Amino acid sequence: MKLPLILLIILFFTFTGIAAEHPKATNHHPEVGKPPSPSAIIEDSATFEKLADGFKFTEGPAVSLDGKIYFNDIPNERTHVFDPATRETTVFREETGRANGLFFTTEGSLLACEGGNRRVTLTGADGTIRVAADAYKGGKLNSPNDVVPDKHGGFYFTDPRYGKGGGDLEQDVMAVYYVNKEGDIFQIAGDLTKPNGIILSPGQDTLYVADPGAETIWSYLVKGPGKLGPKRKFANVGSDGMTVDTNGNIYVTWTDIIVFAPSGMELARFTPPEKPANCLLVGNELYVTARTGFYRIKLQTSGIE
Repeated sequence: MKLPLILLIILFFTFTGIAAEHPKATNHHPEVGKPPSPSAIIEDSATFEKLADGFKFTEGPAVSLDGKIYFNDIPNERTHVFDPATRETTVFREETGRANGLFFTTEGSLLACEGGNRRVTLTGADGTIRVAADAYKGGKLNSPNDVVPDKHGGFYFTDPRYGKGGGDLEQDVMAVYYVNKEGDIFQIAGDLTKPNGIILSPGQDTLYVADPGAETIWSYLVKGPGKLGPKRKFANVGSDGMTVDTNGNIYVTWTDIIVFAPSGMELARFTPPEKPANCLLVGNELYVTARTGFYRIKLQTSGIE
């Protein structure tokens, strides 16, 4: 049956009007929630500078009060120090007990996770080394890995176990601990698979813990010294080391270096010459321990002083 011309015209405009009100779906993502350009973190022209090499496995960068950068060569059991003023790298300590994570306190003492010795030590300005933590409830720690001090005079550290060395395990879990300024130790997170990197937010109101065993970074609300709220999944990345900038962005090392906003949104990703193990932001310079080398790259952001 043939339809009158006027009816065909009416039908045409009716259906085209519906189509205009309900546009066809596309893969375009709206601007709302769009992350800032990676150039806000790192310029396209930025390149990695090798500061030192010839190591076996570098880890644990930490900055001293006078601006020098300390880091470990774990298998060789040495702590090295890089002086940005002279660009020289020298040995600070030998026979470190396979020290891994390092962090300086506000008083200038150096916290060190001696995984091979199954303890956390504190090296004073005079070079004296004392044990800050080596046991929990009568059992030796597993293998302290990474550490971060807080503004209350205490510190948090992770205690996984990698490899078969160091003797039998005496702890039932691989956990996160807190040691207060009096030296008392508390297990504050015992439901993780294999905790590794650990860092506090700039205001120290959030604790981030990398759990490579679960391929997850967890975040905890800090309610007080060593007091945490329930864990929340921050990112699906099994990171090793972490650092933070003044905006609260988290820099994590995995196959690349990945930068996350405090919301968990990925902001940038860049690749060092070697697979990174840990990183540290000092001013606008990111220092990276990566396998046999020690590197630096300039960013558009700044670390916490």
